[in-house]
Amino acid sequence: MDVDGEGRKVVHLSPQNGVDAAMRTGLRGGEAVDRSPAVWLDRVSCRIGDRTLLDDVSLRMTTGQVAGILGPNGAGKSTMLGLITGLRRLSSGSATVLGERLPGGGALLRRRIGVVLQETALYDELTAYENLRFAAALYGVPSTRERVFAVLDLLGLTDRSRDMVGTLSGGMRRRISIARALLHEPELLIIDEPTLGVDVDARHAIWSHLRVLRARGTTILVATNYLDEAEALCDVVAVLREGHLLAYESPTELIARAGRCIDIDCHPDDVALVGRAMEGMQGVLRVDPTPSGAAVFLHGTAPTDEVVKTVLRSTSVDGLRVRAADLAEVFRALAVTA
Repeated sequence: MDVDGEGRKVVHLSPQNGVDAAMRTGLRGGEAVDRSPAVWLDRVSCRIGDRTLLDDVSLRMTTGQVAGILGPNGAGKSTMLGLITGLRRLSSGSATVLGERLPGGGALLRRRIGVVLQETALYDELTAYENLRFAAALYGVPSTRERVFAVLDLLGLTDRSRDMVGTLSGGMRRRISIARALLHEPELLIIDEPTLGVDVDARHAIWSHLRVLRARGTTILVATNYLDEAEALCDVVAVLREGHLLAYESPTELIARAGRCIDIDCHPDDVALVGRAMEGMQGVLRVDPTPSGAAVFLHGTAPTDEVVKTVLRSTSVDGLRVRAADLAEVFRALAVTA
């Protein structure tokens, strides 16, 4: 991150993640793919009174991508989604969504967008099919029955179509919300916390369905608190904190900067042995004590297998796991490189 002539921070958008190539046409499976921006924010700010929710944010989201907005609660994720959907007004800068300058577009633009909010807002006393049929009528979807069963099939819900929504699990309800947002075949699907409140199996099922949608050409914008979710789903990720854009790059690039972590379960007396074994090892950033033992932080390109072997040779361990950096570690890495 550099500073321009007026002292403002500038985030460079690398060509590898497709951002600088947003205006070009690419190929997928031998077919031409539209690479024009689905979303283009240019120095956008949003303020309420003296509180700044977004501050001078610029990014371009390419058509056909899955883009993520990553950050903790209060980072500005929901505010950005509100601006893109027209539910909030920007205070300064300019925003273009699906070729329409905001504010503007109105109902015609909103019909080109599907939105899944954190609250499912389904009718518990109706079946899954009845919920979707009612929503289809509001959208004026033609061939309603056929379209409802098409999205039920797409989300793996056909065998639950007659179940009352109130009897379904959180994961099933979340999938019905996504199906509802797809009824009118939107060009842009926006999802705020796609796996909020669901179990592990449902989480991976939702991820799988979103990958199918991307393969079919739907542009998807996902807001999430979880780096592993962004890594699993997204082509490019915007990292927000307190309304500021810290980075906009691929998950691979982000993880390479933030690194990975090996969590080690061992006796507290053995933590020092782990630390000594890691001294001078390529790619090891630091070793921190934890309540269960130690955490070894690695640069994204570090030889993880060699580090694990060295740990196992250094002391007796009860268990270990390799994981991606969490949000706090990402912010720490970005603060160092900013």
